[in-house]
Amino acid sequence: MRYKDLTEAQRLEVCNGCGGKGGLVKPPHHHFFKEECNHHDFNYFLGFLEEHRKKADKQLLEAMYKKVQTLSWYNRLRYYPWCKLYYIGVRTSGAKYFYYSDKEQSI
Repeated sequence: MRYKDLTEAQRLEVCNGCGGKGGLVKPPHHHFFKEECNHHDFNYFLGFLEEHRKKADKQLLEAMYKKVQTLSWYNRLRYYPWCKLYYIGVRTSGAKYFYYSDKEQSI
């Protein structure tokens, strides 16, 4: 299954936007990057091996950069650093939210 194939109910169950599931504090600009974070949440839900987690994190970074590229030059200057900070955050603190298993999880 792919993220874009999820129903709204499935997205609500699996995805929570930016920040760890159940976390009380949301990172800055979490509304701007919500769709990219939801896709990342879905990849973490699928889980599997550490190489899949690294791929999910890299996809998040690339998706955020792509979104920021659509902005005016002065807003790009504002948002580009946040892309890298989000990436560093998921690389350093995201493992506890990733579904490690001997196969991908499914809905």
